[in-house]
Amino acid sequence: MAVDVSLPRPAAAVTRAATIPARLLLSGIVAASFALRFVASLWHTTPLYFPDEYIYSGIARSLAGSGRPLIRGSSAHFPAMLEPLLAAPFWLTHDPALAYRLTQAENALAMSLAAIPMYLLMRKLGSGAGPALAAATLTVASPDLFFSAFVLADAIAYPLLLGAVYVGVCALSRPTRRSQLGFTVLVVLATFARVQYVFVPMVFLAAALVVERGSVRGVWTRFRLSVLLYAAPLALAAALGPRRLLGYYSGVADLHVRPGEIVHWLGTDAMLLAYAAGFALVPGAIVGIVYALWRPRSREECGLAALSVGLLLGLFAEAGLYATNGSDRFQERYLMVLLPLAFPACWLWLRRGRPARHAVALLALGLIAVSARVPLSGYTVSDAKQDSPFLLGVFRLEKAVGVGSGSLAIALAAAALACLAAGMAFRARLAWVAVGATLVASCAISVGAVSFDHRVVSTVRATYLPPDARWVDHAHVGAATLIQTPATPHARAHEQLFWNNSLKRVAFLDQASRIDAFDSPRVRVADDGRLMSRGQALRGPLVISNFAVRARLANAVAVARGADYELWRPLGTPRMALFVGGLYHDGWLAPAGNLTLWPGRDGRVTGTLRLPLSLPAGTQRTTLHLTGPGLERRVSVAPGQSRVVTIRVSHSGPWTLKFRSNRTGYLQPDDRPISVQAGMPVFSGYYCGTSPPTSEI
Repeated sequence: MAVDVSLPRPAAAVTRAATIPARLLLSGIVAASFALRFVASLWHTTPLYFPDEYIYSGIARSLAGSGRPLIRGSSAHFPAMLEPLLAAPFWLTHDPALAYRLTQAENALAMSLAAIPMYLLMRKLGSGAGPALAAATLTVASPDLFFSAFVLADAIAYPLLLGAVYVGVCALSRPTRRSQLGFTVLVVLATFARVQYVFVPMVFLAAALVVERGSVRGVWTRFRLSVLLYAAPLALAAALGPRRLLGYYSGVADLHVRPGEIVHWLGTDAMLLAYAAGFALVPGAIVGIVYALWRPRSREECGLAALSVGLLLGLFAEAGLYATNGSDRFQERYLMVLLPLAFPACWLWLRRGRPARHAVALLALGLIAVSARVPLSGYTVSDAKQDSPFLLGVFRLEKAVGVGSGSLAIALAAAALACLAAGMAFRARLAWVAVGATLVASCAISVGAVSFDHRVVSTVRATYLPPDARWVDHAHVGAATLIQTPATPHARAHEQLFWNNSLKRVAFLDQASRIDAFDSPRVRVADDGRLMSRGQALRGPLVISNFAVRARLANAVAVARGADYELWRPLGTPRMALFVGGLYHDGWLAPAGNLTLWPGRDGRVTGTLRLPLSLPAGTQRTTLHLTGPGLERRVSVAPGQSRVVTIRVSHSGPWTLKFRSNRTGYLQPDDRPISVQAGMPVFSGYYCGTSPPTSEI
């Protein structure tokens, strides 16, 4: 009886492809993927994924400069060091823009190289060149290659983990010392890039037990080297504990297991992963895995099935645990290595002659029902899509044609792909149609994700950075300290830190929240206006955030502005002269805040404060309640009105005026709470800021 051992192939296509060596075609796939992904990354002109991109680039920069993994001069305790080590040579150029582009090129190449292990895996399973090249193409067409534009470790770990799957299948089929060592090396490297893969050695041992059909003696006899290799690190990990072992990621030990929520996220992740995989290959892949475990025809296919199931369970557990502890969104980044495994699993089913056809058809009908009943628009709101290129592509479509039309288009496309999955069960020649449709869907989603990313990057680049992103470096003031003020978005600080090598420290004024887990000294303003941190006055150049505050310094001169930051060069010991908390960068006042003036040499503040207030037409009358030493006043501002509030001041020590509005509005698109508009307050008289100069810009 003849057995169909490959995908049905259109004769004309095979005739043309047969004239070109498969390895040359594979090289072309890698090269084309690299070129396309690198060109797409050129649209990604500034980092977005913080604090991760700042951490990876900061460690790489430190390795290039000092040979030590530091963040702002302190040890990073960061276990995922492979990406910074590989990128460190780029930072020897001392040009952040060039280092950024070289890192993107490295990432595009690394993710494109993932085609090679998938090609080799298919050949190991016994496929011809056609299915192997199809697997390679689908691997690099995955929407998750979107992450090659980011300064993240995902791009480096992607080919390493897929390479480990291939070598793992080789080791499970023929457990030689070379294959077991090769698998171990690749897994260690993948874990050194992404700590989430630390569980993979246990998956390999479990897969070995499955391949040996439950024989512990067989595992010990054939895989003794692997058992011994993994036993020592496990003992060390148990002795040290997760906190000491994981360093920066030690917070994992504090995550709470919530079974009900985890089950919810497992179902959500499974549905969205099926969408991201393209639906058409999923039913066949599920049945192929089941048959490979139940009635394996070879150790290779049993090994692939066992490794795939182990990876799926481990990664889903991680994603579910993470989602239930404050990151409630689809964690496609965690699951990206599963997508390329769908086609090899489906091919196992096709090679068997498509058994359990009705089961495949029922699974396909289930996917159709899911696409009809569960619209994806609920998963693309707010930040729920930020870890998923698939959802970013869906959101881009919704923005282009409307939420309703976009959801309908996605549902129809998913239903068509699921119909192809059902059709494959009864007509083998539809397999190539399903592969082609999956490829087209992946490319369409990738284009949508890149397009959406380009829009976001353009907005961030224009809002968070000046035209010269290296504005602090180009001011040539030397090592500077960034002062993060309350309510300033963390990403604004990270952008400045990424692009400017001269920003060596970050200090946090009053209640400003920390931007990451690294060195975060607090700053307070002394009664004489000095900025005190850890018992000492700050003396060097200062970059102060003006996102939700206004600051004027004495004994310093403002030499440059970048977006909502000002660079001050000291003329001695800088002192705070005037500070307005709650005055946004665009001139709106928060519903509550304060204004403080610091005294001159005689310890007094004496003079007149003028505070311009206004409201645009079409708003509602708003009243500010002003309170201070010996002062209580209510000031009403009508729509379309401009007025100047004048207050006489005579006070010993710092003088503070507090304000609170009777009405709160919310400004779009960031939903900021606001009250009235205000100009920069002006104080005429004697105080800490009486003696110029105060600005050179």
